[in-house]
Amino acid sequence: MPPPHQARDTGLPREGLLLGYSALLALSAGFVNAVALLILALPVGNLTAITTQLGMNTANPWLYEGHVLAAIFLGFLAGATVAGAILASTDALAGPRHAAVLFLEAVLLVLAAAGVEETVVKAQINALGVEQTAVQALFAAAALGLQNAMTSSFRGMAIRTTHFTGTVTDLGLILGRSRLHGIDKWKAAILATTLLLFLGGGVAGIVFGARLGGYALLIPAATCATVAAANLLQSAARSEEPVPEHAEPVRV
Repeated sequence: MPPPHQARDTGLPREGLLLGYSALLALSAGFVNAVALLILALPVGNLTAITTQLGMNTANPWLYEGHVLAAIFLGFLAGATVAGAILASTDALAGPRHAAVLFLEAVLLVLAAAGVEETVVKAQINALGVEQTAVQALFAAAALGLQNAMTSSFRGMAIRTTHFTGTVTDLGLILGRSRLHGIDKWKAAILATTLLLFLGGGVAGIVFGARLGGYALLIPAATCATVAAANLLQSAARSEEPVPEHAEPVRV
């Protein structure tokens, strides 16, 4: 049986794998959320704010576009549900199923990008009589729902990569308890990394979003596809290694 600090099917240090995931995906999520705020004037990764706005819109329908808020809420929920179904049979940190989630996220971000601009996708959306903004919000929110559900399912440490109320709370707890219990350096590093890179992603999202418009979402889509491909390559490399006689079966 591999030691507890090893990722079960990758051979990489578990903490290192978590740190790599959190870094890239938090950066990507910050980018997506910034572009959504720029293009749609609403966040697509912060369900706390969206739920509050839905409540406010119920009391005063003139405040917000309720159908867009509902699209974000339902899209995020649908994305998380799909990720849960795909990953239900694995407790690994990486593998083909994680790659499938990330490839699907990339596809949704491409659709969100295409729907923002003057493209065939936009024309088809208009032909259906559905408001373009709601569809774009749905795709982007579903993409982040997939991502957040995947990183939240990591065994031993749920990592939020699309919103950071819980992350800041956890960091505060670590600092508050440090005098008596010390600091879990890896956990603190992972949480701090996700927070800082989400902020960095927001900066990059505004810069590229202002120049490229909705097409800026193709950048995080490429990031997700790259991480997914790395998952598949790593899994293929591991499957070709000789298996010790009494090795524990790999779960994917």
